[in-house]
Amino acid sequence: MGKKYGFSKKGKSSSATSHRALTKQPDWHRGAVPMEGPLSKWTNVVQGWQYRWFVLTEDAIIYYTSRDKMLKRQQRGCMRLRGAIVGIDGENESLFTLTQDGKVFHLQGRDEKERNEWVKSLDAAIRHCSGYPPPGAGKKSRSMSKPDTTHDGLRQKISEADSLMAKFAQQLKDISPARERLNETEKASFDELLSTGTRLVDTIKHSVILVQMSRNQIELDPGSRLPSSFSNNEAEKGATPSHLQVKVPPISYSSSDDEFYDAQDNEEEEESDNEDDFAREEPNRETASIATLTTTNPRTSKAAVDELDKYDFGDDHEDFDEIYDNAEEHDIGNVQQEHGSVLVHLLSQVSVGMDLTKVTLPTFILERRSLLEMYADFFAHPDAFVSTSGLESAEKRFVAVVRYYLNAFYAARKSGVAKKPYNPILGETFRCRYKVPQLEGGGGKTARGPFPGSDDNHLTFIAEQVSHHPPVSAFYAEHPGRRVSFHGHIWTKSSFLGLSIGVANIGSGTVILHEYDEEYTVTFPSGYGRSIMSTPWVELGGKVKIICEKTGYYADIEFLTKPFFGGKPHRIQGNVYHEGGKKPILTIKGEWNSVMFAKPVHGDEYVFIDVKAEPEVKKECVPVMQQGERESRRLWRHVTAGLLRNRINVATTAKRMIEERQRREAKERTQRGETWKSSLFEKVGDRWVFRDSLEDRKPTEA
Repeated sequence: MGKKYGFSKKGKSSSATSHRALTKQPDWHRGAVPMEGPLSKWTNVVQGWQYRWFVLTEDAIIYYTSRDKMLKRQQRGCMRLRGAIVGIDGENESLFTLTQDGKVFHLQGRDEKERNEWVKSLDAAIRHCSGYPPPGAGKKSRSMSKPDTTHDGLRQKISEADSLMAKFAQQLKDISPARERLNETEKASFDELLSTGTRLVDTIKHSVILVQMSRNQIELDPGSRLPSSFSNNEAEKGATPSHLQVKVPPISYSSSDDEFYDAQDNEEEEESDNEDDFAREEPNRETASIATLTTTNPRTSKAAVDELDKYDFGDDHEDFDEIYDNAEEHDIGNVQQEHGSVLVHLLSQVSVGMDLTKVTLPTFILERRSLLEMYADFFAHPDAFVSTSGLESAEKRFVAVVRYYLNAFYAARKSGVAKKPYNPILGETFRCRYKVPQLEGGGGKTARGPFPGSDDNHLTFIAEQVSHHPPVSAFYAEHPGRRVSFHGHIWTKSSFLGLSIGVANIGSGTVILHEYDEEYTVTFPSGYGRSIMSTPWVELGGKVKIICEKTGYYADIEFLTKPFFGGKPHRIQGNVYHEGGKKPILTIKGEWNSVMFAKPVHGDEYVFIDVKAEPEVKKECVPVMQQGERESRRLWRHVTAGLLRNRINVATTAKRMIEERQRREAKERTQRGETWKSSLFEKVGDRWVFRDSLEDRKPTEA
């Protein structure tokens, strides 16, 4: 293991004696070295992992080729920590990165424990020298204490910065009329000047806010005051351990600058506030009619509904159905360039590994649909879903289920844009139906199920947000004509990984072929928003399993994340087995968002799935304004319209009003001593199942 990850024997033995892992908050101002020890570092010079000795100070991380070189002060490289970003890999337990000045250290510990010790210490050092408050600062109630003179000086500096910012903003405003006296060439330069100045004002404005947050936290928490020995000048320059006397450079460097680079590839309130006052949810044992979805939910506060209806969002002229039909999403662009001040504010709230449920993400990253509607897109190829039935052998049916499963993800994440669907509120629902290509209507109409009144040969879908602690979405789909159905539930658990955001999809789904009494259980891969500091993109990662206990067939599939160095993203590999068999009966490989190939144990390789070969079927929904107050499209219509028209402030206001309404409802339930009861789904064991599912109805009752 040591050889594989670039550790020499010397590195292992030295680590045991010299690696100082922090178990307490670093005492930075006393000049002690908070952490040092061996790590492996990727270098482009030799294209591989090299042993290096790292020393973490309060404002820089320095490295040497060995501990002896460190004692001789023969420094190999240095990265300043102010404004740096530390990140971890969601799949590899020992790798982490440190990014600064557009350059990247790729580092590796011996194991997850060592990796986490370094990441924790780096995060503390970055926060200290960058002026970020501790994660969650200001979220807890603390006793007040009298600030000392250091705080008074900090308050004065904040006031001066605020005043200078206001003067600069006024100067920009004053020179704007001068544009009319310029020619076209001069106007272009003038516009660039104004644009740069405006961005600078925004950055200063958010920086002042962050400093104010830090000051408030210091004043509220006596244990977190700036040490009296830490003068303003020392805080700006950064003190260093006396035995190193390292002057932190204005830009990070290495003895070979190429070492830094990657190998070349060939809002102010928390969303969790919505959950704070929710009582523990319990399932409702009474079956609810689907027809109630088209009316106002009786548990929705009438005053809250009136408030949303009375507020002028400026979209009365909009055709909301047409807006939802426009599913095209645009890239966020370069986040750091276009939303730098928002990015700084976001970074001040989070630390590596932190659960993002308690962080308000900026509105501009929202996708124009609810998470519940995204799950409906798992069935955007209804012909693939219904083709799992009617096959003569158990093996063919299992392979058909695998094909449907792997074909579902591209439709749900087709755009590849790293945007986040709306977090469904408790009790929110979404329903739709699909016409199955090349399958004529059966003539019969459904009286029950997800979408009463649909044709027997329609695939119908329904979803409900059944819990907030944890956030669980339950969904169900069926095709009465072919007697096929699907129960699923997913708990999304998101975390901050430094340069990425990871979303673990905890839960399972069950495909049921009623004619054969066969159940196929599937799990779901994790999702990752990569490169969130530049131009974000999405990939899937992790191992999943598909299993049919009755027939003994199962599949092990892995969604492969893009390697740190080289390699392609979006790859997939998997094997299909039969119980008792040592070798796979089918091997699958390819890209989940493009073409996948399969090779049977006896036979040639063939195209298993081409996800782009057939267009997705358009979902059919009840018109927006005929939907119930708790149905997704009507609930989020003002947010969706605001995002489409780039009216971000309107979208943010509408989103906040929905969340505030939910908090009021929760408090009202608490005051009445009531618990939330899901109306459409019930929990059976560790699964959430639809109350009026196909298995509970005879074919004549479909």
